[in-house]
Amino acid sequence: MRVIIDRFEEDIAVVELNGEMLNVPRALFGEAKEGDTVELTVLPRQEATQDDAADDNASSDEPISALFKKLRNKRKRRK
Repeated sequence: MRVIIDRFEEDIAVVELNGEMLNVPRALFGEAKEGDTVELTVLPRQEATQDDAADDNASSDEPISALFKKLRNKRKRRK
């Protein structure tokens, strides 16, 4: 999946994904700069469980797709 880095705000990267703006950890993007288009690869984890998906505290090895899903859900709850 491709995201465009809109801007950085301290340790947060504001990115555009499919027309939505999301705040994600800046550390995911290494040396990328504002305006860069970044290709993210999502790999399934066979050992993931229902409990992992329900956990609100994302671990650093959690798939990026799960992190984006949690961010979208938090954004929807705020509306």
